[in-house]
Amino acid sequence: MTTPPHPPQGPYGPPSPQNPYGPPPVAPGSVPQQQPYGYPQQPPPQQGGWGQPGIPGGGGPAMGGWPPAGPQPPRRKRTGLIAGIAVGAVLAAGGIVYGVTQLADKGADLVYPKAEYELVVQQKLLDGEFSLEQDLSETEGEEIEKTPDASIRDAEAVVAQYTSAKGGALVLSGMHGRLASPGFMRGKIMEGAAEADGATLVVPPKTFRPEGHSITIECQVVRSKESGGIANIPMCAWGDDNTAAMIGVIRPETLLKDPKSIDLAAVAAETAKVREEARRPLG
Repeated sequence: MTTPPHPPQGPYGPPSPQNPYGPPPVAPGSVPQQQPYGYPQQPPPQQGGWGQPGIPGGGGPAMGGWPPAGPQPPRRKRTGLIAGIAVGAVLAAGGIVYGVTQLADKGADLVYPKAEYELVVQQKLLDGEFSLEQDLSETEGEEIEKTPDASIRDAEAVVAQYTSAKGGALVLSGMHGRLASPGFMRGKIMEGAAEADGATLVVPPKTFRPEGHSITIECQVVRSKESGGIANIPMCAWGDDNTAAMIGVIRPETLLKDPKSIDLAAVAAETAKVREEARRPLG
């Protein structure tokens, strides 16, 4: 009796009967068994939500540090990598500030400035490079607003995700209201980003005063590792009397770049530009 020819291999490896560690071949008409754990198979479609990795730009071969790419997720999912860290940073900041400012209930004199400015979710940011993908102020932003914080009055959250035509992603995550200690809030937002799940601080915070802007910007680089993917994400934050926010930016050319070589002064200037575009007088 001659040996029947082997069936052709599929794009994700040989079929189950050729797997020496898998289950025995199934009989015709029976229900195939699930492939054993670890056996190569097509990645499932990527779901929405926070913290899920995506390769900004999509397409092309997988870059170093990423697992082999299957079908790329839709553009609307690619900001997930940085969104979780950015929102988590603001949430963490609120909790830390609340713990420190309990003195407010014991007679400490916190001064709350007049409300004169707000943050607005714009359709475009950075002179049109980034376009609005999702306004999450009413969903994810609700968690920020619920975080107790004695140093803020009348807080309203702003959370928005943006993408660019070149495969970049930007997340704006923050709040507006009456901030008694904006500089303190800015620093705590940075701490929150560095301590978020899946994040590692690889370049410590530095402060900048971008030319032409009367605001101090604090920036750092956070490395995110999720599902085998690695991305170095520059993040910057500001705080003033009425607004405090962070932006996280990914561009394909800096995704796997040496974090120490990322130009944080340039990202600080972009953050000041975002503040200028998103911050508007009340009324």
